[in-house]
Amino acid sequence: MQDPTLDPVLDRALRQVRVERTRDHRRRVRASTAVSTTLATAVLAGGFYLGQHSTPEAEDRPPGQRTSEERVLVGATEGVRMTATVTPVEGWLRLRSVVDGVPAGERCKLVVTDAGGQSFVAGGWVAAQRGETALAGAALVDLDHLRDISVVTADGRVLVTATP
Repeated sequence: MQDPTLDPVLDRALRQVRVERTRDHRRRVRASTAVSTTLATAVLAGGFYLGQHSTPEAEDRPPGQRTSEERVLVGATEGVRMTATVTPVEGWLRLRSVVDGVPAGERCKLVVTDAGGQSFVAGGWVAAQRGETALAGAALVDLDHLRDISVVTADGRVLVTATP
C-alpha cells in the first residue's frame, strides 16, 4: 500500500478541507457573537427607554411636591419609626420608606398587607448601624385594599406598623 503523505493531491485536498472547516467555524462564531451583541444592546436600550418613560419617581418632582394619589404613612413603636410614601400605579403600589431605630445587624423585611390579610414582601435589608435606612419597593396591592405596612424581622417580630 502506498503512503498517503507521498500523494500530493490527497495531502492538498485534506489541507483544503481543514482550512475550509476552520473558516466556517470562525464565520459561525462571528455571526453568533454579532447576534448576541445586537440582542443584548436591544434589551438594554429597551430597559433604558422603559425606565425613562414609566411613571415619574418622586425624585423627578420638586421637593415637597406629591401627586394627589400619593399617601404618607407614619408609624412608631418602642424606638423604631417608619415613614412610608405610597404611590398607586395601575393596580400595584410603589413604596419609598425611611426606617429609623432598628438595631444594627437586624435582618428586616418591608411587608405590605392587604385588606384580606395577605402579605407581600416589598423589600428587605440588614441594618448596618442604628440610624435611618431608606428603602424602595413595590407590592401587588391596590391602594384601596391597603391595610398596613410593617417592618418585620427575620424571626417574625413586627418592629413597627404604619396604617393609612
